[in-house]
Amino acid sequence: MTTLNNSLLKELDNPFHAYLIFSNASTELISQAKKFASLLAFDDETIDSHPDIKVVESENLYTLGVDDIRDIISKDNLSPLDGRYKVVIFPPLKSLTEEASNALLKTIEEPSESSIFLILSAGVFWSHARDDSNNQILSTIKSRCRSIYLDTERDLKFDYSSQDFIKFLDNQHIDSNLNFKNMLTLLSEWKNDIKNLSKAFQIINECKDIHEEIDEQSSMTANILLVKSISYLTNSLIYNSEITKQSFRDAEAIEKAMLDINLGMRPQTVFAKLSVEM
Repeated sequence: MTTLNNSLLKELDNPFHAYLIFSNASTELISQAKKFASLLAFDDETIDSHPDIKVVESENLYTLGVDDIRDIISKDNLSPLDGRYKVVIFPPLKSLTEEASNALLKTIEEPSESSIFLILSAGVFWSHARDDSNNQILSTIKSRCRSIYLDTERDLKFDYSSQDFIKFLDNQHIDSNLNFKNMLTLLSEWKNDIKNLSKAFQIINECKDIHEEIDEQSSMTANILLVKSISYLTNSLIYNSEITKQSFRDAEAIEKAMLDINLGMRPQTVFAKLSVEM
């Protein structure tokens, strides 16, 4: 059974009203947050299904909007029913819109003694400071939260196998039976010629084909697959001990482009811009 990370364990005696919790693995991050919330509210790490522990949900696949935040504040109420605290968890796979961030900011600026917010972020830590891993989190929110980074071990080989890629996806909704062989072959080829962005357009089309298969089994969309697949490529380059400074800078530029796609920009537009920059 996974135990609570020591960094969170130290917070139990004197908890802060809001936390930014970072990690490089979203499923491990959610597991640790639920365990932390359970101990905060009930002194029992096994209680993760209770009205006093709320994981914020949204109909939108990518984001949490202002209405989602207002529902938590007004409909759900921030007063606990049975526990010491009402603990609200913001999952790492959905980013906060600007309006949602401002609504949340107003709440944590005047903290309640009976509620604690856990904002989770799974970021890329090889290219940016850990506490800045998610650029979508407002600096004003960061300044009002206690930031904690959780080190996690991810046994990834970056060998372009389907099993390794599924582990990298780090998403409990993905079907492990899906065949990613063609897409991973394209990535492996592009690895040897990182500036040949025409390969990226092939990957886009490959992602669309895979998306049709996923539709019936999963909520993951083609754009998410695109971002994850090329992030897998850049990570494989970074963890190569023979990487050059130029390749590192290229990998950073590509990761920035993936963030733009994640924020809603058209992949074709992003790759056209990236081609000019590189």
